[in-house]
Amino acid sequence: MNTATQYPGRRRRGVTFVELMVYMVIFTLVAGFVLQLVWGGRKADEGRKRLGIFQDLRISSLKVNRSLSQATRILFPPADGKPYHQIVYLSERGELMVLFLNDKDNLYLMNYDAVKKNQEQPALLARRTMEFNASRPPGTQDYLQYLARLKDERGVEFALTDGILVRNIMR
Repeated sequence: MNTATQYPGRRRRGVTFVELMVYMVIFTLVAGFVLQLVWGGRKADEGRKRLGIFQDLRISSLKVNRSLSQATRILFPPADGKPYHQIVYLSERGELMVLFLNDKDNLYLMNYDAVKKNQEQPALLARRTMEFNASRPPGTQDYLQYLARLKDERGVEFALTDGILVRNIMR
């Protein structure tokens, strides 16, 4: 006999099996939603970091393109079609510029004249650079192409290749 019908003014205690199942379903739905938010947030954060690395690479490439397109002379690499790991050129102001990859896998652009005069530090273009190759096709004076490959924290590679036509070559 049910205690609620036996004693009408008295409340029953405990939880029925159906109520317990409803509470568990609601709890499972809420927990799943919260876990999805946390997991989705982490994935979005990883995606933003990877996009940031690629954006840094693109901005670095844009800086190199602007500087090289106004160069007056490319001193290195030679026009032999072989890949080299640095670029040396004269800027539009006649300054010696060097683009190189150091031993810590950082890509730098250095104004050699400013370093020599003012002890100015080279500009960091990209971190975690696995490879930087530059080459000039045989017989060209005003065209340079390069490839930069970077890795993110998870080991995913990003690569950017570009070719630059130098406008101010003095002949």
